[in-house]
Amino acid sequence: MAIRFIHTSDWQIGKPFRNFEERVAGKLEAARISVIDRIARIALDRQVCHVLVAGDVYDGEVISHVTLMQPIHRMSRAEHVTWWLLPGNHDPARPQGVWQRLRGEELPDNIRVLDTPRPVELEPGIWLLPAPLVAHSVAEDPTAWMDRAETPAGAVRIGLAHGSVRGFGSAQESSVSIDADRAQKAALDYLALGDWHGRRRENARTYYSGTPEPDRFPDNAPGSVLVVCIDTAGAEPRVEDVECASFVWAKRNYAISAIDDLAAIGREIDELTDDPGRLILRLALAGRIALQDIAAVEDWCATLEAKLQLLKADLSALLPVCDDDYAVFAESTELAQAVEFLSGIAANDNDSRQKIAAAALMRLAALASQEMAGDG
Repeated sequence: MAIRFIHTSDWQIGKPFRNFEERVAGKLEAARISVIDRIARIALDRQVCHVLVAGDVYDGEVISHVTLMQPIHRMSRAEHVTWWLLPGNHDPARPQGVWQRLRGEELPDNIRVLDTPRPVELEPGIWLLPAPLVAHSVAEDPTAWMDRAETPAGAVRIGLAHGSVRGFGSAQESSVSIDADRAQKAALDYLALGDWHGRRRENARTYYSGTPEPDRFPDNAPGSVLVVCIDTAGAEPRVEDVECASFVWAKRNYAISAIDDLAAIGREIDELTDDPGRLILRLALAGRIALQDIAAVEDWCATLEAKLQLLKADLSALLPVCDDDYAVFAESTELAQAVEFLSGIAANDNDSRQKIAAAALMRLAALASQEMAGDG
């Protein structure tokens, strides 16, 4: 009666990336589709026959026919896998929604839509208890019915749901609360959850898988699926985390005081992935640095940007220090005086104009550097 399956969630097919340039946005959208192929390969490698998707297959209810069918075609090609799809808060099971539209299509046998809260037999002795959402927000715990759900004696019971445990999850986006003790109360061998975009072990039988393809700069741990093995009813599940993301999203904040600090930062960034072209990085540099080194910092960022898939660099907290050396502006007395004035403000942590003055200094230093290089 052993069962091995993949637990995943929050694919959010059709998610737009409006804050990214078109070149990158297209790649990110494509990665959310191609992750289905990568999950299918993991299933083949791990000899898994079932993939449980714990909600938010789609990013929304108003999507094109192409967006609706793209994941269906990908899943249908993976004939060695049965895909069990649960409506979530982004794609709830309600009239005229995506699931009703899919019901009008000729779905292949290896794709099962779980839009009704009732036990479904995956395999002999293995029962799935789905908790589909019917709205963006629901007042009652959608998993409560599992406590009363009847399955044959000795059966393995697997819950599948989408929502927030103890206020944990994307509570800012939806109001779907799930009892943290649901696995115990409903005698579940495993409760597969979606909604939180990072993987998390809530308890020995309750897990969030996270999104298999990151879509934001994380504070959690996205980019993988969970391969779950249950040997028999009552046995504690064995859960393996398997990475499958195309892109690595990261955010890093560093304090620097000299140009030499950038070498160590570069080495840390190199360790984030073996392929810099996969990295989407939000980088913030802060601290005080010599004004004449500002151009070198900007050049370093430009070199880094060329290596990565995307770099979002924030230098707004980098405060230039002039140290009374205005030689680079010596040809203009008025300019040197302006730089001295701005430097005084930038050095004063109590002056509300500090960041504005720092930005002006950095701009002046860049212009001076261009002039000296013959670019002006």
